[in-house]
Amino acid sequence: MIKKLDWDSAFFDLKVGEINFETPFNKNEVVDFDLIYALSENDFSLGLENFSNSFSEVKVFFLKDLVANNSVNQPIFKYSEIDVETEQLYQLAYESGKSSRFLLDTRFNSIHFKNLYKAWIDNSINRKFADDILVYFEDNIIKGFVSYKINDHAASVGLIAVSSANQGKGIGAKLLNYLEFLLHSAGVSQLSIPTQLSNIQACSFYTKQGYSIRNKIYIKHFWNNDTIQ
Repeated sequence: MIKKLDWDSAFFDLKVGEINFETPFNKNEVVDFDLIYALSENDFSLGLENFSNSFSEVKVFFLKDLVANNSVNQPIFKYSEIDVETEQLYQLAYESGKSSRFLLDTRFNSIHFKNLYKAWIDNSINRKFADDILVYFEDNIIKGFVSYKINDHAASVGLIAVSSANQGKGIGAKLLNYLEFLLHSAGVSQLSIPTQLSNIQACSFYTKQGYSIRNKIYIKHFWNNDTIQ
C-alpha cells in the first residue's frame, strides 16, 4: 500500500506518497504520484517504471537514557521569554538542515528547502511540531537553539543548531545538557535525536555527549519522470 502524505503534498504542491519496502504494495499505484519516499530498516533496491531514484540517505536515531545532572547557569531561555525577530531562528534552522534530504535532493530547490524549514520553525513556535524551543541567547543574538517534543516518558529533538560563527564553543553541548536537565526533572527518561549517518560531525558530537545509535532507516526518493520541478 502506498500512503499519501497529505502535509507534504500540500506543502510542495505535489502528490507525495510513502512506501514501506517491507510491506507489499501495488506498483501500478505509483503512476498517481509525483514523488515517492521509500523507507526500510535495511538497504534495498527498488525499480519503479518511469520513476528515477534522485536521492538516498540513511537516517539514524541517537538515544540516551537520561540521568540527573547539575546544569550550570547558562544564558539559555525559552524562545517565548525573549524579544527577538524570528528571522534569527530561521537562519539557524537553515544551518540545522545543511545535511537535509530536502536540500541535497537536487529535484527540490533552495526555495523549497527554506520554506520547509521556516514552516518547521513556525510550527514549533505555535507548538504543533514541538513542545518548546530553547535558545542560547547572548549579546542580543540567538547563538544556538534546540526544539523538542515529549511523548510520555520519552522525548525527541526536532531541530538543533549553533550558528556557524559560534560553533566550537560548547554551545551545542550546553543546550543539550540543559534540555536533558529539564526533561529528567519532568520525569522523562529517554531523549532521541535524529540525524543523517553521512553527517559525520553531528554523529561524532552526539556520541561524545553519551548518545548511541539505536536504529537506522534507509530513505530513498523516487520522482515521476513526468513531474517537472
